[in-house]
Amino acid sequence: MLVIYSDKIVLPDKIFSGYIKIQDNYIQSIDKSITKEEEKYLTDLSGTNIMAGIININSNNMNKSDLYDMNTLRFTNKLRVIEYSYAAGGVSTLYHGINLSEKNIKSEHEKGKTMEIMQFIKDYNNSPISLIDNKTHLKFQIHSVKTMDDVKLMLDENLLDFVSYDLLTNYKNNNLYKDLYMQSFLQDELNLTEEKADKVIERIRELRGESNIDELAYLIKYAHFRGVKVCTSEYKSADKIYKEFKDTTDIITLTSENCKENISKDIYFKLINTSKALEKCTDEYLSDGKVIISSDREPSELLICLNKMADKIGLKDAVKTATKNPADALGIEDRGEIKEGNIADIIAFKTFDEEPIVVNMIKSGKEVFKINI
Repeated sequence: MLVIYSDKIVLPDKIFSGYIKIQDNYIQSIDKSITKEEEKYLTDLSGTNIMAGIININSNNMNKSDLYDMNTLRFTNKLRVIEYSYAAGGVSTLYHGINLSEKNIKSEHEKGKTMEIMQFIKDYNNSPISLIDNKTHLKFQIHSVKTMDDVKLMLDENLLDFVSYDLLTNYKNNNLYKDLYMQSFLQDELNLTEEKADKVIERIRELRGESNIDELAYLIKYAHFRGVKVCTSEYKSADKIYKEFKDTTDIITLTSENCKENISKDIYFKLINTSKALEKCTDEYLSDGKVIISSDREPSELLICLNKMADKIGLKDAVKTATKNPADALGIEDRGEIKEGNIADIIAFKTFDEEPIVVNMIKSGKEVFKINI
């Protein structure tokens, strides 16, 4: 058993002064008092902010090109460095982003290496040396139906915890030469006028896009069937899929291109990097219950961003953007809040010279990280 006391516990609906009782990895109760017997297990964190562990869904620190020639020991050390840096930033669940690029699609060896890396992260997460929850996040661009097949294979192998796609950006570039060649053929060999050739090429592009939308809609449905959530920065494609198929991506990554879109908060969660959260989002936007903040490379930014957001919308609502909101978006029902029955993923932090410092982390009911200050 473990008992924590603080006068600054961030609960779903208030800041609470009292005790968190932890038993067998779970939060057993949250009370104003404890028994004499429970005092034996007490950790007094008076004056320290206590909140649920951060869920960071978009880390880009795992550079796959650097991992191709790594042996198991070197890869383990690489992963531990990333893991510890995020744990020190208050992250208890980390999604490692791995890119499936166009180059990978053309090489079975590189696709196999991607799957090998995903499997290693899975194995590492299940090992006793794992400090926090390490999850896989596949990022891919749609170049062909084969891309979808590769992703589906990884879903079938249970290698993916989360997926993100970008739609057709490079695919259009890859087909530009083909389209120019086709247009020249239509004009020179079939004697079509330039105007008619343009119309034929435009229709080919439309059909190409529609085909990929259909395939993408199927892939999203299949990912959901496998219990995996989907993210994209391509709001228009997500919106089109929702209107046609009534199923769509779960999270929209906010970018300079889509930030002016009227993204429905009833359907989509909205992901934004910590470096842009305060710059791009109004106070009302930040507190609407659907915004998720994440740090792609600098884990220390997370608590700094939350502290600055707390000055605008209050600590309780600020904390939700890094805990409850990502948990809800990813369907992790037993994390993201300090409440009875949830897994005991808890962090404690203090502020020194306006810099928040994590002084304690409890992961699945066990103290795994502690700094005496």
